[in-house]
Amino acid sequence: MARHAALQALLQRRQTEHLEASSRQQPLPGGSYGASTAGVRLAPDGSLDAVLELRHPDGRVEQVRFAAAPGEEPAEVPPWRPPASAPPSPTATGREAECEVDLRALAEAHLPSTAAAEFLRWLRPALRLRAAADGEAVVAQLGGLPALPLNSWPVWEGVGPLSHVLTVDLATAAPLLPELALPDVGSLAFFYYDGRYLDDVMTTVGTWDAATRHGARVVHLRPDLSTREQVTDLLTPAPPGLRPYPTVPLTGERILTWPSFELPWVADAWRRHGVAREDLDSLRDALGASPWNGFDTHQLGGHPTPQQGPVEYEVEQVRRAVDGEPFDWGDPAVVDALPRWRSLLQLASDERAEMMWGDVGQLHWLVRDDAPPQEASFTWQCG
Repeated sequence: MARHAALQALLQRRQTEHLEASSRQQPLPGGSYGASTAGVRLAPDGSLDAVLELRHPDGRVEQVRFAAAPGEEPAEVPPWRPPASAPPSPTATGREAECEVDLRALAEAHLPSTAAAEFLRWLRPALRLRAAADGEAVVAQLGGLPALPLNSWPVWEGVGPLSHVLTVDLATAAPLLPELALPDVGSLAFFYYDGRYLDDVMTTVGTWDAATRHGARVVHLRPDLSTREQVTDLLTPAPPGLRPYPTVPLTGERILTWPSFELPWVADAWRRHGVAREDLDSLRDALGASPWNGFDTHQLGGHPTPQQGPVEYEVEQVRRAVDGEPFDWGDPAVVDALPRWRSLLQLASDERAEMMWGDVGQLHWLVRDDAPPQEASFTWQCG
């Protein structure tokens, strides 16, 4: 009886956690959420088990299994995972060592030895995304149509549907960039309200107005949960009035990235090491002329490449507006919060996909601390 009661309590707790988490998310149009179970079952071997069906706001249905063997406490049974895929091809991993050699040489040529050593410690791996050639592994899809659960195309309430700009295949991307700690199942789909809906050129998403944050979204899609009764991976036509972008398959290659020199903690390090202004300018020019320059590139993880100042300030600005906290560019609390942001995706303008963000700008999604990708904050820059 005690084992049965403990399993029932575990079911109830998991169900409550799901309902509370779902209620905090903004439900997608037509979506609903809930949880149900057929109760605890007794197997012939004396073990107890139960299945909890969780309905997510985006239309996904997930089944979570719990079990309690005789004499043992009940626990959640880990979901089945498909076998690990083959090791990534040399195309996807080959340039990181070359990048490190080049960046080391540039740092040592332009900086004092102590400053060069610190610069090299700042380097962060990223997955640079570029158009895939025939035979190369496809890591992501730029533009095109996403595969969504039924009735779940993201919509900015009162404004219109968001454009699908990129989908990343997590089974391929996550092993190539373990530092980013991405989920390894399903895909991440990125959406942005860009004015293509009914040629709306008057509505802009920006961190200067926190109310516009609903104009950008990241959705974690789980085709592995698709069933006949609940299809979660249906290639979804764009809503009426929304012109989808052309499709461009992308492959990925690991590189190394460096932080913006305008970040306060970077500027503090230059002063601490006594780096002359002319040396910094020459290093900046050399990095900008190198093939590793992050301007005008698509990139998963790593350090973002800003065009108008550190993007970390901008996402911190909108976070504070949402949480009701004051924001000032020179506030020490704001400065201390900047290193907590990590780049999830940088998406450049791209003629092949007919994507132009302002004046050849870039879209940025960043996550704070260990937040999941679905909670990423958005900003964009151009010029």
